[in-house]
Amino acid sequence: MPVHSRGDKKETNHHDEMEVDYAENEGSSSEDEDTESSSVSEDGDSSEMDDEDCERRRMECLDEMSNLEKQFTDLKDQLYKERLSQVDAKLQEVIAGKAPEYLEPLATLQENMQIRTKVAGA
Repeated sequence: MPVHSRGDKKETNHHDEMEVDYAENEGSSSEDEDTESSSVSEDGDSSEMDDEDCERRRMECLDEMSNLEKQFTDLKDQLYKERLSQVDAKLQEVIAGKAPEYLEPLATLQENMQIRTKVAGA
């Protein structure tokens, strides 16, 4: 037990120190930003290299995007052709009279038609 209470005190003390450090860093962070921004402004070569690097990365991203678009178009066309072949196959089954999902409703319709024809004839 005493080990845990010591550990808790250390954590509390460390936590308090963290808050103090954070408060101290808030005031100095704006000074650091000013120093960093002025050093970047003075150093034109680094921004030029950054621009080249950004342009290179932009071109890589554009190439990757066009590659993905081409893959998407190819897959979309492939899916369309597969679905079209499935519809054609199903149509051939219906024409041949072998599609069970269409034969059952057709049989019901024909039965109803015969009943109505008999009722109309009487």
